[in-house]
Amino acid sequence: MLGPMTPVTRLVALPLLAGSLVLLSACGRSAAVGVEQPAPAPLAAPVPTPAPAVAEPETAPTPVPGAPPEVLRPYDEAADAAAEIDAALALARTDHKNVLLVFGANWCPWCRRLEHTLRFNPTVAAEVARSFHVVHVDTGARGTGKNAAIGTRYGEPTRLGLPVLVVLTPDGGLKTTQDSGALESGDRHDPAAILAFLARVRG
Repeated sequence: MLGPMTPVTRLVALPLLAGSLVLLSACGRSAAVGVEQPAPAPLAAPVPTPAPAVAEPETAPTPVPGAPPEVLRPYDEAADAAAEIDAALALARTDHKNVLLVFGANWCPWCRRLEHTLRFNPTVAAEVARSFHVVHVDTGARGTGKNAAIGTRYGEPTRLGLPVLVVLTPDGGLKTTQDSGALESGDRHDPAAILAFLARVRG
């Protein structure tokens, strides 16, 4: 740690500090205060520049080493899930993929863990992209009944808990409902079990 500056060390340090500030401004940053610069030409009043948006982290922090990774907020709480299902079915009728509905909510840790496997496990993510159109159906806070009409349309899948997977045929028929508990291994989801499930229902 440096001690307090004497008058002599201040005299020595000031030229060094000025030199450092000049180097900083040479890296593309604006000139530092205290370094002599030519007077700029008069300009119009400066327009304030908004601060850059800070992107929300893709995954939740992992407080404990080895804890299962999660996607922080996999569900868009403002999304119109019914409209997204209709759009996915319209695509499915042209490319003959199935539609995978993922019922869950942002408060649910198992939902966040499942999304991480679906999105970031390379083999699982490739199979999902190849064979399915995915729609996330947000069930909202406990007891709110958010998107309950969609659940009723497809046989009340959330009676099995969250998350739960529903596969629709391209014509909108209910193909299968899968309790995600059968796809778990310990404190996370098993990619091999998910791949086996996707292989069974993709045809």
